[in-house]
Amino acid sequence: MKRNKTNIVVFACNWDGLSCVENAAQSRLSYPASVKLVKVSCLSRINSGLILKAFELGADGVMLLGCRPGSCHFEKDEKFIASEYDKAVNLLDLLGLGTNRLKLTRLARGDGQEFVGQVENFIEEVSQAG
Repeated sequence: MKRNKTNIVVFACNWDGLSCVENAAQSRLSYPASVKLVKVSCLSRINSGLILKAFELGADGVMLLGCRPGSCHFEKDEKFIASEYDKAVNLLDLLGLGTNRLKLTRLARGDGQEFVGQVENFIEEVSQAG
């Protein structure tokens, strides 16, 4: 019996986002291998075109994993990523892909357990969407 897997791309900022992933690994917390991590210097480097490209290349869902508001290392994240996130959600809706396939997650530095929980919940949401 073939098991369906949900392909998730996680764009993680180099600072708080990546520290959550690293903490999860150090704590021996696991999440499905179908979750692919892409490290970026800051979520402000991600635009709606790049998000849509991830879907074009086969992602079932995309998670943007970054710093909590007010703690961006580059002090650019908050307004820019919110704007690009909104654009991408509108485009996904327009294309009929569903707005629940994109998630913006902002976690405290090193919160690996919350990262794994967020990823597992996101996979479940995307899987149920079909």
